[in-house]
Amino acid sequence: TLSQVSNILIFVVGAVSVLMAIIGGLRYALAQGDSTAVNSAKNTILYAIVGIVLSLAAYGLVNFVTSQF
Repeated sequence: TLSQVSNILIFVVGAVSVLMAIIGGLRYALAQGDSTAVNSAKNTILYAIVGIVLSLAAYGLVNFVTSQF
C-alpha cells in the first residue's frame, strides 16, 4: 500500500510539473519581448523541468526500494 500511495503522489507531482511547463511555454510565447515576463517564464519552465526530473528519480527510487523487499 505504501508503494501505491507513493506512486500516486509521484504521478501527481509529475503531472503538475508537465502542466507548469506548458504554462511556462505559453507565458514565454505571450511575453512579447518584455524581459521581466520572459525571465519569469524561463524560470517557470526551468523549475517544471527540475520537478519532472525529480519525480522520475523518485519513481525509480521507490520502485527499486520496493522491489528489494
